[in-house]
Amino acid sequence: MSVSRIEALHDAISSTKGWNNPDSQAYQLRNPLLVKSFSKPGKNEIAEDGTRIFTTSLAGLRACLFDLDLKIRGKSRAGIKETDLLENLLRVFGVTEIGGQQAVVKYLKRALKTGEISPKTPLKWFLE
Repeated sequence: MSVSRIEALHDAISSTKGWNNPDSQAYQLRNPLLVKSFSKPGKNEIAEDGTRIFTTSLAGLRACLFDLDLKIRGKSRAGIKETDLLENLLRVFGVTEIGGQQAVVKYLKRALKTGEISPKTPLKWFLE
């Protein structure tokens, strides 16, 4: 059995957001990637900073995986394309420091059992 590359990427990014820490904003809002809401006002519950609030962790997980997939495929308003690098996507999610990006890469290498990942990995690799 192999782990989905997109799910592993989700898990790696969510770990930088403190998803496993019950005191974190990500945990409390049930929003693993701390995605923002871009829908019409009143459609979704949001925090003061515009971050989506989900009623269950499953709803948050599904929405975050959907958002991540859209970004990787170049179909979001973030402006990221399949040919962009992992480090570009990580910046979109607020993982801007080299140490944070290296933590994501280390997580991915362990989760996917491969050494071929780096901040320079093209996003299309996660779609294979």
